[in-house]
Amino acid sequence: MITHKFRIYPNKQTENKLLEALEICRQGYNTFLGELQEQKVIDKSLIQGIIPDMKICDSRFEKVHSKALQYEVYKLFSNLKGLSATKKQHRKVGSLRFKGKGVWKTFTYNQSGFRIDWNDKRNQNLWLSKIGNIPIRCHRKVAGIIKQITIKHFPSGKWFAFVIEDGIKLQKTANNNVVGIDLGLQNITYDSDGNSIQNPRHLKLKEKRLKHLQRLMSNKQKKSNNKNRFRIQLARQYESLANSRDDFAHKVSNYYSSNYGIIAFEDMNISILSKGMLSKSINDAVLGKIRQFTAYKAENAGGKVMLVRTAGTTIRCSQCGADNPKELSEREHNCWNCGFIAPRDYNSALEIKRLCLEKIRLERPESKHLEMEALPQWQLPSMKNEAYSKTKVLV
Repeated sequence: MITHKFRIYPNKQTENKLLEALEICRQGYNTFLGELQEQKVIDKSLIQGIIPDMKICDSRFEKVHSKALQYEVYKLFSNLKGLSATKKQHRKVGSLRFKGKGVWKTFTYNQSGFRIDWNDKRNQNLWLSKIGNIPIRCHRKVAGIIKQITIKHFPSGKWFAFVIEDGIKLQKTANNNVVGIDLGLQNITYDSDGNSIQNPRHLKLKEKRLKHLQRLMSNKQKKSNNKNRFRIQLARQYESLANSRDDFAHKVSNYYSSNYGIIAFEDMNISILSKGMLSKSINDAVLGKIRQFTAYKAENAGGKVMLVRTAGTTIRCSQCGADNPKELSEREHNCWNCGFIAPRDYNSALEIKRLCLEKIRLERPESKHLEMEALPQWQLPSMKNEAYSKTKVLV
């Protein structure tokens, strides 16, 4: 399945209907949660069965398509399942809470209740049951079967439709090339072929503007029109920042999934790292998204992302296996044993690739068609210049 993100352009009347649908779905979720709390034995079918009665007792629920209300039941039980999984990890959890006004930002049509009319390249219409026609800008044709459409209202005031497409055969473009990638903050990626992509530092480009708007908004009277105006401006800046980060992550992942069949990363928990002292820098570098996007794009192309153990990749020499402890400030690898000199991140990428090939040999001994000879175990390039000449900056 593929998810497309298309912007929709409702007029004032249609926007009021969309906002009303969001509020009704929120009330529906709270109603289902209240019913769940009264059950002694949890039964999903019983909760779904009260939807017709809800429409009889309260005419507001008639303004929302039944599939949208059914999806709120699905969201409720997904949240319940998530709580149970967290509890099984012996972590402290609370209980599901009722949702306050203004919290709900999405509602979903599943399987039916929608249609996209393709008039021409620039003018399309999205029809939603109980809502009507909404202009939509589709930047690409949806050739498969549309399984689901989620409508989302962003803090900037914009509306988007997330369209899930199924039944399309993806072209397999993967080859047998193997690459090891070292993720970092100075160079976002440094691979075993010597390619590096520098950190664009998106937040640094927008930080001054964000601080200025936050300062202006904080001085405005609460719930005033002026405060709301600056809130929207600030939300648009944050949305622009998020779009820049996502665009960068997509470009990096496209490059690697298009050129390599097996892509190796370190098996590190980026979500934990993003909560530490370097959280601001790690979140801005979108390391987690790069790995996540690369994984699903490689799978779609017929390739694979492999995770290798992190222990020793920074200090171990990729050519002879000797440990070379380094301070974080040391950016060059200089092996005391074999004399191999290279950028620190490049050596790590070579070691990640070697571990990946070793893992493949153990898992699939018959995989001799892969480029096993590309990185013989502990083979030594003779000079520093040879290692540095292989490196180049992509971005």
